[in-house]
Amino acid sequence: MLYADQTSSAEQLVAQVGAMKAGVSIVTFAEKESQDALDHALASTSAKGLIFAPDADAGNNQTRNDFVQNLMPELRTMYFGDSLSVKRYPHLQNLVQTGFKAIRGVNMFKDLTVYASPQYSPVQIPVNNADDVALINLKNGQKTEYTSGELVQHSQNVWDKLAGSSEDPHPVFMSADLETPLGFATFLACSANFKKVYISGTYNMSNMLKQLPIQKSSWMVCDEELYSVQAPQGFSDLTLGVKNVVVGGKAGSTDLFKHANVQSVDTSL
Repeated sequence: MLYADQTSSAEQLVAQVGAMKAGVSIVTFAEKESQDALDHALASTSAKGLIFAPDADAGNNQTRNDFVQNLMPELRTMYFGDSLSVKRYPHLQNLVQTGFKAIRGVNMFKDLTVYASPQYSPVQIPVNNADDVALINLKNGQKTEYTSGELVQHSQNVWDKLAGSSEDPHPVFMSADLETPLGFATFLACSANFKKVYISGTYNMSNMLKQLPIQKSSWMVCDEELYSVQAPQGFSDLTLGVKNVVVGGKAGSTDLFKHANVQSVDTSL
């Protein structure tokens, strides 16, 4: 399943966790504002499905739906009940969009939920083995694969660092990209241990850090790029309430979290 949506955190997590539980490999790619990158990801991975946010701004007055329509002109002539058949991607079987307006040839995310209980549906969630590939990440022309077992172990490693946060009523502030092992594992760790987690809807540093005092989070998970950034004067005032930081990678010097207890977690799975 190719995942091309970075705008809706809730739907993104539902789709990723559901796919992982069902034993479906998730493919993510970083260059979402490029039609060529979407074309390369679809063709090189032989993905059977694509989930995308149709109205997401892709730059140059285009949306992700524009990309899909340009690459798959067959969609314009499809009718309800037609099987998906795209010449450019013969392996593609399902298109799913997270918007609210119908698009020809594309399923709506909200209509896809099925019951796994046998009294409601013959469709059953298959067994998910530890060595099944759960996440494939495309970035800068490189492909990295992660198994279900690796992600679960990484989740446990993250929770080992976050265990003390269970005593804090405020959410863990998570700034890592959900499509990275650190971001995905942090969500799994917190949800499995009934700990609230705040997921920023933006990776703009200024806007994101302004949410810290609003959330009153004393625990934060971030990557080493944010941790070690040379922030302008005044930004450190926004992080005064952060007492504990879990950094994915190496925790070097920092201007933002001078008064926090810092722990590092290995992000190489």
